[in-house]
Amino acid sequence: MSGEGRYLDDYARELAEDGERAFRRRHAAPVLIVSGKSTRKRQRGTAIKTATDRPTLHGLLNRVFPLVKSSEAEGGPVVIGRADAHGVDVAIPDPSISKRHCAFTANGAAVVVDDYGSTNGTAVNGARVGDQPARLAGGETITLGRLQLTFETAAGFLELVAKLGPR
Repeated sequence: MSGEGRYLDDYARELAEDGERAFRRRHAAPVLIVSGKSTRKRQRGTAIKTATDRPTLHGLLNRVFPLVKSSEAEGGPVVIGRADAHGVDVAIPDPSISKRHCAFTANGAAVVVDDYGSTNGTAVNGARVGDQPARLAGGETITLGRLQLTFETAAGFLELVAKLGPR
């Protein structure tokens, strides 16, 4: 399974120790960074269903998930789900995320995200992803269930990590 999810501080130390060239080579894929809990208001009859109702991030805050295919998978979109399972490339362990929640696909110079009929939905900058995939350029806020994440391109991720500096 790819995308085990290291923390931003780990990447900042790596960049400081190994330099920009090595960092760019190792981290050429876009990423999702857990930035907080969704502040999305529940609409009547659409309460987010989770295994627990505690509003916690379970140690996920500032965790980085590279959007890469798992080693045993063939080409195609990068599938996000809540646990290691067949057909899931990146597991984000939160009960508000569906088993196969959404997928990210490279589309020319951009990336698109498509919801896979998840229970709690996928949103980009607050707009729910419906029948049509949403186009991403970097810096967007992605909501998966109760989690709020930031989508960054490889170049945007390098810039973000460089600003953090070693800690």
